[in-house]
Amino acid sequence: MSKQFVEIDEGWTHLIATFYYVEGALYELIEDFECVNPKVRVRGEPAAPSVEYCCVKIGEKPEELMSLEEGVENEVIASYEYGDDACSVGEDPYALLNEKIVKEVLSRSIGLLTSYTYITNQTGVEYLLAVLNNGKGYLIEGEENKIAVPMGRTLFSLHTHPNNCLPSPHDVRSLSNTLMYRGIGGGVISRDCYLVLVRSGPFTEEDLMGLIRFRDALRRMRVDELNEYIGRGAVGTNLRIHTNYLRISRL
Repeated sequence: MSKQFVEIDEGWTHLIATFYYVEGALYELIEDFECVNPKVRVRGEPAAPSVEYCCVKIGEKPEELMSLEEGVENEVIASYEYGDDACSVGEDPYALLNEKIVKEVLSRSIGLLTSYTYITNQTGVEYLLAVLNNGKGYLIEGEENKIAVPMGRTLFSLHTHPNNCLPSPHDVRSLSNTLMYRGIGGGVISRDCYLVLVRSGPFTEEDLMGLIRFRDALRRMRVDELNEYIGRGAVGTNLRIHTNYLRISRL
């Protein structure tokens, strides 16, 4: 019997990919063009928006930006341009992530996988939602108590667990790969709970070290330490924990 495989092509999946290309352009502007205080304005339909960017101060205006060119080639972005108006009406690129993307991504992805948590609870078969840099999501049926996040081009993922929402050490390693690729995060959902880590800014070395310590606490099941992370609502500096766990009890 063939495994279930569903493509999701919606505004919120495109928003994740749009941010991926916008953030790449941000790094290009700062590192290659001496851009100071970059601003961005994203307009139009989420499925193919236009991007306008500006720098309060810039050494040389680029003729093109490789990241945004790739976004256009992948049909995630319709067009882009440098426009002085974006300096006055645009916003910090990470405001796009924190104010316009995270809430919708969490709501949509959790809503999409909720019905599958009951199947996983009954059969043990896990399901994965992965959003790639082409702006599309893919709902994939895995195996009993096992599913693998695609290594390349994954920007966000959420998968089901049978009984709890704690990521396994392997899940955390997959998440670190996603974040180092400039993805925004990922997590776990079960019938009764969810736990998702999403970054609020650049993924830093401090965030990576924090994620390693978080993985170690999970592997050794240090409940008090895990509850400290949940109480703080963060791992490292820029990784936010979104969960409906109040406290974790020893499993």
